Amino acid sequence: MPSRRKFIAQGAAFAGLAVTGQAYPKAKRAPLGDPAGNYGPFLQRDLLPEPVVIESLDLIRVGKNWFVRARSTNGAEGWAISHNTSIALNFPIFTQIVAPFMAGKDARDIDFLVDGVYLHRSNYKLQGQSFWVPVASAEFAILDLLGRVAGVSAAELLGRRYRERIPLYIANNHRRLGPEESLEKIVASVDSIGARAVKFKLGGRMKDDDQIPGRTERLIPLVAEALGERCTLYADANSSYVDVEKAIAVGKQLEAHNFAFYEEPCPFDYLEPTQRVAEALDIPIAWGEQESSQWRFKWMIDNDAVQIPQPDLFYYGGIIRSLRVAKMAEERGLDCTPHISSVGLGFLYMGIFATCCPNPGAFQEYKGINSDFPWQSNGSKIEIEDGEMTAPAGIGLGVDIDPDYLAKGKKV
Repeated sequence: MPSRRKFIAQGAAFAGLAVTGQAYPKAKRAPLGDPAGNYGPFLQRDLLPEPVVIESLDLIRVGKNWFVRARSTNGAEGWAISHNTSIALNFPIFTQIVAPFMAGKDARDIDFLVDGVYLHRSNYKLQGQSFWVPVASAEFAILDLLGRVAGVSAAELLGRRYRERIPLYIANNHRRLGPEESLEKIVASVDSIGARAVKFKLGGRMKDDDQIPGRTERLIPLVAEALGERCTLYADANSSYVDVEKAIAVGKQLEAHNFAFYEEPCPFDYLEPTQRVAEALDIPIAWGEQESSQWRFKWMIDNDAVQIPQPDLFYYGGIIRSLRVAKMAEERGLDCTPHISSVGLGFLYMGIFATCCPNPGAFQEYKGINSDFPWQSNGSKIEIEDGEMTAPAGIGLGVDIDPDYLAKGKKV
């Protein structure tokens, strides 16, 4: 049975708190801009001795792909791709709020700009993906711009390069299939990249009942038998269990089959129920894909309600905010393994985070490499081999997008 959950010292803040009657213990709340407690800035300004003033942030659409171009007043450019499905719904927040705020600012202040746009003109009232995906998209393009000006990789800009290769866990989603069909596809995905870790879906996603009755209870032992000797096993409930006792029962079954983490057992905003599940189990609880509040991340970590925080690099607002969560986790001896979106350059942003973060965990989430538009590495070729990805090492974000392709786009 895994024993990794009990990382936090017995004397940790709020340890032993009764979970009934007081869901949120009294604590001194740090300022909104840095609720983690003075973590950062991450950008290495010594690499950029002169100001890099942002002239414009433009949203460029090419077919179904939405790109961001960051341009400085001296003519330098950086490019990134946004989260296509989210930005298609929320692009006015980028064009009317995020881009105008960033224009005229020194890009070297990016650590503070991601807080400044949040607090500017009550923008904090816009929460979740609608706000933070546009902010993340701007941050990625600005990091590419700064990297190109400095002649270094984004990972070096944000600290240092800790690794050259990134071990991956491959993620699966086959809830509509029965356990035997699910297993066949899960094993095939592991074989496709030689993965040494795998994550698959349990429960009904925001509801207790499986789409195929009994799928969860039957699938857990099947996966353990087929892959337990080859792979580290993870399971994701996607907020399935409103019933805490049901969540605990599934967790006990995962423990019995030596799973290494149990993701989002309860609805994502059920903080106290998630804490109760964590207290009842030894398996580490992973959580945070839907979270947008730094304060709530800190509360969950400090109260041992989560042992593997998982900010989504798009939904949470970018790499810098996610590195703050990693710092919170590091103080408690925990890893911070981000969630990634399977669109655009999600795999690349994950690679940059895992390269410059000291505590990203043993394996990083992988959902494939995008080939929807022409791009190429401008450093070491990014490829998958033996379950590992090359750490991005090129200038800026580490890739060049075909300029002829981008020239077909229209400014939004």
